[in-house]
Amino acid sequence: MVAPDSVTIRSLDEIVQYYRSINPARNLFVGIEWERSGVFAKTLEPVQYAGPQGYNAVLHKLVDEVGWEIVQHEGEDIYELQRGQTRITIEGDGRLELAGSPQEIVHDLAREFRIHSHEVEEIGKALGITWMPMGLQPLHSNEQISLVGKARYSIFKDVGDPDLMATMTRRTNGLTANLSFTNEENAIKKAQTAFRVLPIVSAMFACSPFDQGALTSNLDLRRKVIQNHCPERTGIPPNILDDGFCLKDWLKYYADLPVILVSENSKQVRPDGDFSFQQWMENGYRDRFPTLKDFDQHIKTTWSDMRLRPAYLEYRVADSVPFRSVLALPALMKGLLFDSDSWRTVAELTEDWTYEEIIDMDRRSWTGGLSTDVRGVSLRMYAQEALLLANEKLRGFSRMNAENADERIYLQPLKEQIFIKEESFAEELSRLFTTEWNGNIRNLLSWCA
Repeated sequence: MVAPDSVTIRSLDEIVQYYRSINPARNLFVGIEWERSGVFAKTLEPVQYAGPQGYNAVLHKLVDEVGWEIVQHEGEDIYELQRGQTRITIEGDGRLELAGSPQEIVHDLAREFRIHSHEVEEIGKALGITWMPMGLQPLHSNEQISLVGKARYSIFKDVGDPDLMATMTRRTNGLTANLSFTNEENAIKKAQTAFRVLPIVSAMFACSPFDQGALTSNLDLRRKVIQNHCPERTGIPPNILDDGFCLKDWLKYYADLPVILVSENSKQVRPDGDFSFQQWMENGYRDRFPTLKDFDQHIKTTWSDMRLRPAYLEYRVADSVPFRSVLALPALMKGLLFDSDSWRTVAELTEDWTYEEIIDMDRRSWTGGLSTDVRGVSLRMYAQEALLLANEKLRGFSRMNAENADERIYLQPLKEQIFIKEESFAEELSRLFTTEWNGNIRNLLSWCA
C-alpha cells in the first residue's frame, strides 16, 4: 500500500480518516521482510556494496539472469528491485532485504521465499559469498563496513547515539512480519495482542549473541542496539493497552515526533530547524505542507518493534534467522492474531501484565533469554503456550498445500527449538560455540546455511 503524494494534509484527523478508509474487510494477508549480511566464504571478509563481487553485483545478476526489474538506481548503482509485488531493497551497507508480496496463505509466501532464497544462494556462490542471516553481522566492526552513498544514511548518522546508529545501519538484520487489519477495532486488537506477546516472540527469535567474532553476554544484541540508539524514535505508545486506545492515539504519537527527513526536488534531505510533523501540518515548511506519503516516510524514520502502516502492522521484534526458520514467524503471528479467540486467550495468558512489566521483561530477556523470570515462572513456559495456541489456530484454518499439509508445518523449526532443545537460536549458538565448536567462529557459516 503506497500512501498518496497528491493531496496535502493539514490535520491529524485527515490522517486518521485515511487509515480508516483503506482497509478491506476481506483478504487478510501476511507479509514478510528478511535481511541478511554476506561475507566471503574463503576469507570471511565482509561483503561491501561496491566492486565486482559486492552487493551491487548481486543485484545486477538478479536483473540480468533471473528477471528482476530495477525500480531505483543512480547510474550503475542499484538500490531497489521488483518482480511482481515482491521487492528487494538494500540497507545501509548494501546488504539485501527481501520484502515478500502479501499473501493470504503462508504456503504461497513460502513458495515465493524458496524461489528468492535459491536465486540469491546460487548467485552468491558464483561470487564467493555466503550469507549470514543473524540479528547482528557477527564477525566485523562498523569501521570494516562501508555505507552506500544514499542520502538517507548520511542523514541518519546524526540521529541518536552515533556509534549505535553506525551499528544499526551497517550490521543489524531483522525479520519482520506484516499483518493486515480490516478496520480500526481489528487493528487495535491485533496491536494489543502483538504487544502482549512481544517479549515472548523476542526471546524465541533472539539470534545475535556474537559481536566482532566474539561471544558476548547478550543474546539479542540487535534489539539492544536499536532500542538504545534513539529512545524517542524506538518506542511504542505507553497507553497501547488502555481500553480506549485508538488509531488516533498511535498516529498522534508519530505526529508529535521531530521530522528528520523531507523530500525536496526528489531528494531526501535533513530539514533546517526542529519541528514535529504536527507542526509541519499546521505551519508548513518552506511553503510546502506535507502529504500522506510524507507521513508514511516519517513513520519509516522510526524504529520501534511495532509500526502502524496503512492497512497493516509491521511486527519488527524478531532477529533474522536462517531460511529454514524464517516462515515460523509469519505462521506464529497468523495463528496468534488472525482469530479473535486468540486475542482473548493471549489476554488471559498475560493477564494483568502492565506496559512497564512487558517492556522490563523484554529487556531482561536480551540477556536472560527464555529463562527470564516472569512472576515466578520462566518466559519459556509462555513461549510454549503461545506456540501451542498458534498451532491449534493454524490447524483450524486448514489451509492446505499440494502435499495436504496445513500451515502448522512452518512452526516445526520453532517447536524443535522451544520444546525439544528448550533454547532460542542465540542460546543454541552460545552452547555450540563453547562446546562442540570449541570457539571456532567459522562454524557459523554452516549453521547459517
